[in-house]
Amino acid sequence: MEFTSAVAAAVMVTQSQGLSRAPGREHRSFAVQLVRRMMGLSAAFALGACALPDMDSFKSIDTSIFRPASVAALRESTVRVVTPEDLVDTDGRCGPIAPEQPGQTAVPAIPSGIALEMTECDVVKRAGIAEKVELGSNERSERTVTLTYIRGARPGIYRFVAGRLVTMERGPEPPPTARPARPARKPQRAT
Repeated sequence: MEFTSAVAAAVMVTQSQGLSRAPGREHRSFAVQLVRRMMGLSAAFALGACALPDMDSFKSIDTSIFRPASVAALRESTVRVVTPEDLVDTDGRCGPIAPEQPGQTAVPAIPSGIALEMTECDVVKRAGIAEKVELGSNERSERTVTLTYIRGARPGIYRFVAGRLVTMERGPEPPPTARPARPARKPQRAT
């Protein structure tokens, strides 16, 4: 009860004629406005304390999206077994050789990128038949192949072990095409 009587007294003081905007009393009107605001704020806090919100109804934020992903949680992708059809021959061609039709290329080009773990024929299908092919074996008696592309959209050196692409090296860039020189201007005659 004491609080409500104090609020009522403050309201009466602020509304009295003697303290409201009388000439020469601007500093008092500021004080009155300050008292009004302080009383309003304290009344709002007092009323707000009567009805506190139920804290159990609030949901916490899902922070799992901010946690760093563990590499242990990643699933390993399974790669299919390399078959003899996935390997190139000494000429850089894939699988069993089919008779070529006139005007038809031996390997249809697939317009997509080249990535590690691709088979030899997957690369040949994307980059075409290589200009240079080197076959061999490493110290573990695994098949090694090096395909070298000098021209084309993806020049470079592609190294395979056991039928899978393990390294790629960028090839030399083709020389820039020379622009034709502009013909010299003819001098204009003065008339």
